[in-house]
Amino acid sequence: MSTLTTSIAVGDRTVSDARRVSELGLSLPEASLTGIVVAGVLAPATTSGATRSGLQWNSQYAVAGDDVVHVESVVTRVEQSETGAEFDRHVRLVDEAGSIREEGIETWRSPEPSDVRFDPGVDFCTPAWGERLRESLSTDTAFASSLSTWDGTVGLRCTDSSGRARELQLRIYRGTIIDVARRVPGGATFTLIAPAVTWVDLVFAERNDFMRRAISGEFSSSGEGYEYLRLTKPLDIIIAHARSAAREWQSVSGHTLPLTCGRQARP
Repeated sequence: MSTLTTSIAVGDRTVSDARRVSELGLSLPEASLTGIVVAGVLAPATTSGATRSGLQWNSQYAVAGDDVVHVESVVTRVEQSETGAEFDRHVRLVDEAGSIREEGIETWRSPEPSDVRFDPGVDFCTPAWGERLRESLSTDTAFASSLSTWDGTVGLRCTDSSGRARELQLRIYRGTIIDVARRVPGGATFTLIAPAVTWVDLVFAERNDFMRRAISGEFSSSGEGYEYLRLTKPLDIIIAHARSAAREWQSVSGHTLPLTCGRQARP
């Protein structure tokens, strides 16, 4: 197991060693809390001085003493302010068969703003992120053609810990994004919704598998369902540009995705 030695950034992934729960030397609490304790022991440390300020946890199939598990984690949100930094980390307890047994979202706070690296290119579903998409999409003829007769608003929502959400609305008229805002007059025709970990997994995956993820139910929608289904092609193009923005930022000199055990966490 290793400690993160660089500042925290969205997309940073870690994988712990696989360990048998009974061999961790823990005084195991009741079954409903065992996974939380095990994850806390196996997950790599964050930055020095950071404290965990929140936790949401979900148990699909609680781990027990005989289970061999490892922890996969990925940072899904970072935020800087004059008084410090805050970030969310999605944690998964995975067994030998590769099944996710338990998972949760940790929120961490640090007194040092420099403990996180922020960039609008991975601050999903915010106006700054949307402006990057608008600039990139403005030269994409396939996007313009796919919406050449459409007049409406696409909403994009990213849910974070404790029910918080980042939401963006793109006002589109005949293939051109004419407004980017948290809310536009009249609201969204439909809104594409996914948790932050899904957005991270999607934009950093080896290939654009938005359609597969949407069909499998990783994304949901609100508003006019027919319009959502009809506009899958332009949505796929939007996601492709979001992936390009994330990968461009990821390739910046000095930014690395810290790993443990030499293994990449599964998206």
